[in-house]
Amino acid sequence: MKRFAEWVTGLGKISRSKLSLKIFIAIFTVLSLTFLLSFVLFGTLLPRAFEQEFISQFNEFIWEFGLAFQAATEDELPHLVEKFGMANGINITVHDGYYNIAYQHISFSPDTVKHDDFIISHRFVMSNTITGQSYSGYATASLGAVRSVTSIVNGIVPHAMIASLLISASVAYVYSRRLTKPIIVLSKMSRKMSLIDLSSRCNINRNDEIGELSLNLNTMAEKLEIALIELQSANEKLQRDFDMERKQEEHRRDLFTAISHELKTPLTILKGELGGMIDNIGVYKDRDTYLHHAVEITGHLERLVQEILTVSRLEANELSLDYSVVDIGDLTNRLCQKYEDLAETQRVSIACYCDEDVVVEVDSLQMQTALSNIISNAIFHSPKGEIVNIQLIKDKECGVLTVENVGSIDKSDLANLFEPFYRADKSRSRYTGGSGLGLYIVKRILDMHKISYGIDSVNSKVIFKVILPLNT
Repeated sequence: MKRFAEWVTGLGKISRSKLSLKIFIAIFTVLSLTFLLSFVLFGTLLPRAFEQEFISQFNEFIWEFGLAFQAATEDELPHLVEKFGMANGINITVHDGYYNIAYQHISFSPDTVKHDDFIISHRFVMSNTITGQSYSGYATASLGAVRSVTSIVNGIVPHAMIASLLISASVAYVYSRRLTKPIIVLSKMSRKMSLIDLSSRCNINRNDEIGELSLNLNTMAEKLEIALIELQSANEKLQRDFDMERKQEEHRRDLFTAISHELKTPLTILKGELGGMIDNIGVYKDRDTYLHHAVEITGHLERLVQEILTVSRLEANELSLDYSVVDIGDLTNRLCQKYEDLAETQRVSIACYCDEDVVVEVDSLQMQTALSNIISNAIFHSPKGEIVNIQLIKDKECGVLTVENVGSIDKSDLANLFEPFYRADKSRSRYTGGSGLGLYIVKRILDMHKISYGIDSVNSKVIFKVILPLNT
């Protein structure tokens, strides 16, 4: 009994959590109760209906027999009694006026009737219109046939009830599966959607509310997938912007630290030399020599401050490019002439060759700054007596500017040359080898123009190459 109670409790818990089982139990219960009620009513009312019908037919027979008896001749009366008795399986006894048996038909013996079968009888009084005689009698019928039908029905009902339970279970199973299948599909899809898996779709082709729900879920999944993709894209862009901003912030901090260091050293030297000259101490008594040196340091500081201001404007994106059509060959020739004095001072030569009609659309002032830094950097880093080769070649839809000088740079240093204040030649003085900002400024200007460039060291030569898209 305890196990049965536990089984019922477990079944109840499952039925509360499984929709298919709920529908199965509901359909099975309704069908089973309907069948059982039908069979109970059938087994109860059918015998009574048969009995009432039998009695009604018996009374109707008596009425018909009386009408036929009144109109029959004396010779027909025995045959009439025999005919009606045999046809209806009843006993008929007719008495004359002296209560003697005039006619009689026996279909069954009362002794053969079971004690639980009912016997019904009907007494009558009638007269024959032809003979004018009066008769009385009675008719007797057995309800054994009705009882037999009742027994048959009672024997069939249990088997029919078992069959009805099996049919109810089968129908309930089929319909519960049929009804819950689309709901299970929708439930699985909604579960995947709750886990942000929007790739699945409901393939339910129905025109009812479930089909509409399936269509709505598919539409919602598509819209959510699009929104999620857009959100992921926005998050990735935001993350990239955040990373870029963080890198820029770190770069600004490093740049500020480097600038502080670069300014501090020449200022300290300048302050020391001026103080020594003022106090007339030691070697600083030769004021003319150290005044010239102080002027050189001041010039270096001036150039450094100017480059720092340029970098600051580039970092703050305050420079807006003013595009115009520029003849790069003409600009390069003018810059080569401008740096002749510097090359002579550094005891190097400049060899410049430029094709004609190399016309590009750039910001003239900024491009001049970039090319000036490239050329001056090559001059500063060329050994004495060497030649700086500058070429501008027109190649299909591009102009290729090449600045080549004698020298060698380690491969490990090439990737860092465009960093601010980076010097590949650690032995170079900051006063003779530049501030370390030149190539960084070149990088920023060319990047703003979206112009390809690169630097390489091959066969004891340093080659800077710029690819300029021609203005067509």
